[in-house]
Amino acid sequence: MLTENPSPKVGRSTGNQRKLHSIHGLLRGRVVDGQFDVRDQSYRFSFVPASASLVEGKLILSGRMTVHTPQLGTRFVDGVEARLVAGQGGMGAAPVRRQLLSGTAQTSQTSTSSQKIEQEKGPETDLQPGLQPFGSPRVDELGRPVIESTGPLSFVGVLYFSLSTLDGSTLGVPLDLSKVQLNLRLAPTDDLARDLHFMFSNLTAALFQTPIDERASNEQVQELNRMFKS
Repeated sequence: MLTENPSPKVGRSTGNQRKLHSIHGLLRGRVVDGQFDVRDQSYRFSFVPASASLVEGKLILSGRMTVHTPQLGTRFVDGVEARLVAGQGGMGAAPVRRQLLSGTAQTSQTSTSSQKIEQEKGPETDLQPGLQPFGSPRVDELGRPVIESTGPLSFVGVLYFSLSTLDGSTLGVPLDLSKVQLNLRLAPTDDLARDLHFMFSNLTAALFQTPIDERASNEQVQELNRMFKS
């Protein structure tokens, strides 16, 4: 069963404050939603990216960080940057991917729920009934076996971001937030999150190959910005 928000990692005291090292969130629409506990009290947070950019081959999301505190209510900070530092591939069958229509920045759009939704096909087999089922596996151009989570069937499951320095007192959190990692779990349950999942999967594939596919990564960043502003 998917746990919504695992406990954050809290370090030892530094002076009078303890460090918060990582927080965990899920993507709902375009909002990263999560929760962490401090001294037996729950703090709800959300990160809403407003823009995406590439800096030295790294994806940076910039947006609003909001924290709902038990005593002080809701507080927020704008202009928080989340720099992508790593990604983890998803396991299992490739998720349903809504088809993104190509076009210019003025005319490109995502498909609506009434348009056809296609499931990425799994690796096919040439085996015919009655033949030996233990033939040689298919391999890619590098000699790696083709399975349901590789190549065009691969997808990202978790994205790891390093957040810009946050002020705990501003957000009402009694912790040192100077170096927090945001772990974004991608398990979409709505159409917008599915579209963003598709874009993040394509973007990470372009960024984490050698050399970086600059054209593909720039195209996906443009699509992300269009989605964030829609």
